[in-house]
Amino acid sequence: MQYKVIIEDATKGVMGGGAMESASTVLAEKVNEAISDGWEPVGGIAHSEDRQENPYLLQAMINRNASPVQHTDG
Repeated sequence: MQYKVIIEDATKGVMGGGAMESASTVLAEKVNEAISDGWEPVGGIAHSEDRQENPYLLQAMINRNASPVQHTDG
């Protein structure tokens, strides 16, 4: 099983308004693409901000059929 988080920057267009709606549309497209590749959403969308209070939307995803990623220490 593999786990990943899809992150979408919601600061784009903040001055003009509609940034959150635009970010949620882009996030939905990314999530739908991941679903078509075998990933499944886990829970709902999360909202977070960085230290400068810029908003981000996040969606956790799992792929039950994927092999674990092998890390090598170099």
